Amino acid sequence: MADDDRIREDIAFIRRAVEQGRGYAGARSLDMLIWGIAVAIGYLGTYAAVRGWWRIEPNLLWTVCIVLPWLYSLRGMLRRVLSGSGPDTTRPPIRHALQMLWFGCGIFLTIFAVAVIVAGEMRQGWFNAVSAGIMGIGFFVSSYPCNLPWMRFVAIGWWIAALSLYALRHHIEVLLLSAVLMLVLLALPGIVLWRRHPTSANP
Repeated sequence: MADDDRIREDIAFIRRAVEQGRGYAGARSLDMLIWGIAVAIGYLGTYAAVRGWWRIEPNLLWTVCIVLPWLYSLRGMLRRVLSGSGPDTTRPPIRHALQMLWFGCGIFLTIFAVAVIVAGEMRQGWFNAVSAGIMGIGFFVSSYPCNLPWMRFVAIGWWIAALSLYALRHHIEVLLLSAVLMLVLLALPGIVLWRRHPTSANP
């Protein structure tokens, strides 16, 4: 009898964990959409500048395309800071773990991008491949606590993209490919999550 109760408790725990994971994914679906569109605009704008179609400084464009999505993604923390409230101690562990996973990926990619730009290495082209690899890791790990197997195919797509981006690193067309990848492998999954797992939970 005790074993049956323990099994039921384990099943209930797993079910709650999955619900929490999917709840977080649904709550962050618009973040994925906004980041995908913003970064795609950065790549397309850089391509247009290199082609001579407009004179906007690419670094200025990238600053806008990175800062604004960060402000949106950090809206919950900024709201708590401005209101003077303390940290959210009621956050479920799975939700917190997923948040830290993507927060860590975002911090690494942002710091790494700034370092590459300052060092003048962005034209070498390997940064895009590294970024795609990191995105693949984020989706692959997230697919398990969320119990969303289709996210693993998105991860595989990012890893294949990493190889393609590296192979085309010295071609200007890599900017167009990067923009398409952001729309297909980041913005589109955001739309899918938003439609399938809507949630009103606070981010």
